[in-house]
Amino acid sequence: MKAILMAASLMALGTTVTQAQTAQPADWTTLTMTADIAKPADVAWDRIGGNDWCGIAKYLDVQSCTITSGHGEVGSLRLINGSIVEIAVARTAHSYTYAQPFTPIFYNGTMAVERVDATHSRLVYTLIWNQTAVGDAKAQADARESRHKRFQAAVDKMAAAANAP
Repeated sequence: MKAILMAASLMALGTTVTQAQTAQPADWTTLTMTADIAKPADVAWDRIGGNDWCGIAKYLDVQSCTITSGHGEVGSLRLINGSIVEIAVARTAHSYTYAQPFTPIFYNGTMAVERVDATHSRLVYTLIWNQTAVGDAKAQADARESRHKRFQAAVDKMAAAANAP
């Protein structure tokens, strides 16, 4: 009986959410930052703190990261700098994807360590967002450049930590 009620509730929620959605203008932009790592993927993921849902904080130099729900598994929530809510929307053994659900730009990021061979891997950090709400073309270009600079610096710091002896 509980399963039937849960299914009915989820179906009703899905209908409500679908009906509430309105098409929004979108101009998606994507950035991908990478670094090669001279370590196996398992070692690299561990060294960069990939299993620590707030581990990224030290590489991005954020003031605070607090896990408010879960432990980094799908559905976990973290709060960055006391105001930015991020939810884990996907996870593998060497990656996670998060979304910032309360931003007008529908911001998402994926951090991953990809196996190259038995002794090498590649760190890949991908960001995607709807830049429509950012402003004019100059503001959008500035936002892309700022994010690229900040996240490539973080990727470089992670690679240095992973490559350390």
